[in-house]
Amino acid sequence: MRASGKDLIGNHSTYLLFNPIWPTDTSKWPKGIRANGHLLLNNEKMSKSTGNFMTLEEAIEKFSADGMRLSLADAGDGLEDDAAILRLVNMIKWVKVRIQKSENSKKNNVFRK
Repeated sequence: MRASGKDLIGNHSTYLLFNPIWPTDTSKWPKGIRANGHLLLNNEKMSKSTGNFMTLEEAIEKFSADGMRLSLADAGDGLEDDAAILRLVNMIKWVKVRIQKSENSKKNNVFRK
């Protein structure tokens, strides 16, 4: 299993497939690739370059070990990126609009009499 960030799929993971060093022994080829999304803070990617992160050691100093345990135990939203959740929300809105337009067109159908 190869784990990588979604921003590295275009280079690292692609080259992983293009450069197998055992071309005749498929048992040594990668069995799978896992790509994770970005952690977001205030809708911005958390990274060293933005400075919007804190190491675990710094967080324990600031909030206590118990505070961090509780925060980390409750931190997960699941495996979906925000983009996937937003697509679902937008799809639900679209379906509601389609249903409303369909109901309106049925009410205003002059040929139904």
